[in-house]
Amino acid sequence: MSILTAPSLMRQFSDAPAVAYRSPELESAESDGPSARLSIHDATTLEWSARLPLLPQESLSYRLDVELEMATNVVPQTSQCGQLRSFTRLDMQVEHVSPEDTTIDSLRRHGAAVASKLAWSSTGFARHCDRARWSEVESRHEDVAATLVLWLDVAIRRAHDARDRFVRLDADLKASESDHVRHERRLVDEFISIQLMGMLTGAASALRETMLSEAGSRTLSESSVTVEERIADALDDEVRYQRERGFVWANPGSSQRALEQYTQRASALKKHFQRILFLEPETFQVADRLHNWVSAFVALVASTWACAWQIALARHPGTTSVQVGSGLVMLFVVAGLVYVAKDRIKEMGRTWIAGSVHRHYAQRVARYRAPSHMLPGRDIVVTARESFDSAIVAGPDPLNPDVGATAPIGIVRFVHKGRVRAHPELWTTGARHVKHVFRYDLTPIFARLHDAVKMLAVVDAATHRVHFREAPRHYRLPLRLRLVNSAGAHEHAATLVISKTGLLRIERQG
Repeated sequence: MSILTAPSLMRQFSDAPAVAYRSPELESAESDGPSARLSIHDATTLEWSARLPLLPQESLSYRLDVELEMATNVVPQTSQCGQLRSFTRLDMQVEHVSPEDTTIDSLRRHGAAVASKLAWSSTGFARHCDRARWSEVESRHEDVAATLVLWLDVAIRRAHDARDRFVRLDADLKASESDHVRHERRLVDEFISIQLMGMLTGAASALRETMLSEAGSRTLSESSVTVEERIADALDDEVRYQRERGFVWANPGSSQRALEQYTQRASALKKHFQRILFLEPETFQVADRLHNWVSAFVALVASTWACAWQIALARHPGTTSVQVGSGLVMLFVVAGLVYVAKDRIKEMGRTWIAGSVHRHYAQRVARYRAPSHMLPGRDIVVTARESFDSAIVAGPDPLNPDVGATAPIGIVRFVHKGRVRAHPELWTTGARHVKHVFRYDLTPIFARLHDAVKMLAVVDAATHRVHFREAPRHYRLPLRLRLVNSAGAHEHAATLVISKTGLLRIERQG
């Protein structure tokens, strides 16, 4: 499979400690704290996210820093704010669902909450596969396989329990509901099924990549068959359920058109259920907001400068009596310099003040409000300040750092400082976390890279003839993410591998 289309690109990195044989309750409890992740969204877009707890009684302040190193010739020279896309949404947790809970909004929130739990199970499965793939110490085969099977069982049980709560209702309750609510319950059922299929697909991909690695194949060995059989059985059961319910289903023998319809349906359902959780953003550029005030201030300074010089020249003894000659020429030159200086003062003042605001405050200020269907007053949930900055610094020579030699390095840095406000009303609806997702488009740098392959001449050992091989030309960009809050710091160090064709993969360090 092509590296660019491998499902592993969508799997996020996490450095949470590995825990074997954890129960669903323990897993949910350990996921309540802040966390940050790195991933590749598509062939041109880098994604990072932060998941922050929404507390009922106290606010939480935090800071998110992302730093990417690259060659100096590809460092963006303009503001990168236009290359960044972001959105913020709530993460729901289903505590209890009563039979009377029959509103369409509540059903959508509960469906989104189940999808979030299935995604967490998928991340946990992938994380344990990574542990097996990168571990230097050989683990007990049965322990690793049992842990992976446990993640699968947790996800399957969650999906079945959710169907029992949302879909399988008694006849009297169904008869009392409107057609719109019954249709929404069917959408919940279909959405949970598709999300479970996605979880199982990601698990199968993670298991395959683990078995392709030397350490993973040694750690799992024959026990991987047990895990694969569990995935295959769950996929067969879910496809059978989709057919029985009349959903769009993923038939292994389906045509490309049918598979396209399945992915379109999955995308539409995901947007349908997650749309209700999105917070409404209100953003503005600080420089734009201050533009008029800054322009007025520097214009006042420049005008004062010019006026003072005009008064001084007017009071010069020879101003009114000077004849055409060198004295008059000098007077005109001085007056011209005064007006030139006035314009430069205005331009330098705008640049200096805008740069100072950027460095000491922020480039962009954002407020995220709860949608009116959750809080009628559309209260502010999150406030944040964001800045992008790029610079060229001196770093150690990568080939011989011990001698003290340095080499220029381009740094692109993103800083997000925010505060999650306490909201008891949102807490009662089941909201437990706020999730920021940032997507940074790296398209502008690809045009400055060399071709994706380089031709190499090699000699065939059998025929002693010269052949040419295509050697891939990849670039490795160090990448760091740090999330700091009152509870501590979460750090991720990785390497982003790219080529002329786009983003290839993320390799964690350590």
